[in-house]
Amino acid sequence: MTDQLRSKTINNLSLKYGLLIGGISIVLSVIFRIIDPLLQFTNTWISLLAFVIVIVLLVIFGIEVRKNVGGFWNYGEAFRSLIIMSVFISILTVLYSFILFKYIDPELPTKVNAAILDNLTTKLSNMGLDQSKMDEITKPFENGEFEAKFKPTFKNELTNFGFGLLIYAVIDLIIAAIIKKRPPMFAPVVEDDLDTDPVV
Repeated sequence: MTDQLRSKTINNLSLKYGLLIGGISIVLSVIFRIIDPLLQFTNTWISLLAFVIVIVLLVIFGIEVRKNVGGFWNYGEAFRSLIIMSVFISILTVLYSFILFKYIDPELPTKVNAAILDNLTTKLSNMGLDQSKMDEITKPFENGEFEAKFKPTFKNELTNFGFGLLIYAVIDLIIAAIIKKRPPMFAPVVEDDLDTDPVV
């Protein structure tokens, strides 16, 4: 496989798998929404589960790309493949989020804000904090600052995309170090080479 074909294969497969992982992530979000519209926003364990699933899929499909280019690749190739996947995962996630908050459930930011505020207030109260301290902590939820971050605006979506991609980039650096694989120092002899007539 030539370097050009190898690079093209990595790019094409990474794009394909990035779209696939992004699609799976959206399906998970839809399932969670069917169970409870606020579940993924108010339950830390559910959010963590969805994130872990995406990471596992990055590893699985990263190894799959490696197999398709001969079973070996360096750190740079591994990272490039993973970051391409991450870009398309982030794009699909942001698009889904925009459509959800803008058209499917425009009141969702208000609902999320109210649910988190209620849970937070209960926890702070159980911790025995005085009212002034509680007011300070819950202020962003009461003055609309937190809710504004969920509004489907260009600024918010761009921020979410950039922040999400930054997190993925850090994770990709780690995964790339794990799934990189150098070819053996001495390549095995290919049978076709043995059958070649000697040059006279």
